[in-house]
This record gives sequence, structure tokens and C-alpha cells, in this order.
Amino acid sequence: MKKTVETLCADIHLRLRRERISLGIILGAMVIIVVMAVANILPAGGSDFVTSFVAGFLIGLLAFAAGFTVKQIRKLRGALADDAALRALLATENDELEAYLAREVARTFVHLIPPLSAVIVVITALVGREAMLSAVGTLLFLCTALLVVRFVYKRRLMGPETE
Repeated sequence: MKKTVETLCADIHLRLRRERISLGIILGAMVIIVVMAVANILPAGGSDFVTSFVAGFLIGLLAFAAGFTVKQIRKLRGALADDAALRALLATENDELEAYLAREVARTFVHLIPPLSAVIVVITALVGREAMLSAVGTLLFLCTALLVVRFVYKRRLMGPETE
């Protein structure tokens, strides 16, 4: 199936919009964490040292995610502005080896979720009840997100003609 330049640009516009929304969410989360840390209401528990460590750690993770998202936004904007950059982006995204690797990594990760979950729950149970419940809650959230994403893509691939 060949796509026209217009449809490719429309796809990139949609991706660019999603990346911008993602960046807004990440920056909003950073602001919330900073406000909670400054107001000393961050639910990290313990001393000021623990609260500042947790806040710094979370802000560092979010800063990395924001930097990666900004990099993606710049790449997509460059692809829209220049035909050579658009061709280079399409070539890298349609590389068969990369697609194969992505499929195999995803498949392996999905198969590793149950045993890794068991290990995580056992280890966090040794730490304490709250740690175990946090791990279980996180695992449930991630598995639910995985199922939702799978459902959305399955619905998109089925298309209106098969419904």
C-alpha cells in the first residue's frame, strides 16, 4: 500500500500533536511534583531528605522524558519542513530489521510480564505491605494500559469495513 506525501504529512501532523500533548502532561507532572515538594506535601514519607530525594528523582525521570519528547518533536517538525528529512524519517521508520526487532522485543516483554511480576511482588513483600501493594497497583496499571493499547490498535486495524 503506497501512501501519498499528503497522507504521510497528515500522519506526521497527528504524531506531532500527540507528542505535544505528551510533553504538556510531562511538564504538568513536573510542576505538580515541584509544588508538592516545596509545600512539603509530597507523600514520600520520612524526613526532608527522603522527600527531596524522591522529588529530585521523579523530576529527573520526567526531565529525561521531556527531553526525549522534545527531540521527537524536533525530528517530526524537521520532517515536515524538509523533503529530505521526511524521506530519511520514513526510511528509518520503515526499516524491516528495526520493525522485526521491535516486534520481537515487544513479544518477549509481554511473555516476561508474568514471571517478572511474581518476582517483583515477592521482593516487595519482603520490604513491606505498602511496597507490595504499590508494586501490585503499578503492575495492574501497566497491564491495563497494555490491554487498552492493544484493543485500540486492533480496532484501528480492523477498520470500518470489517465491523
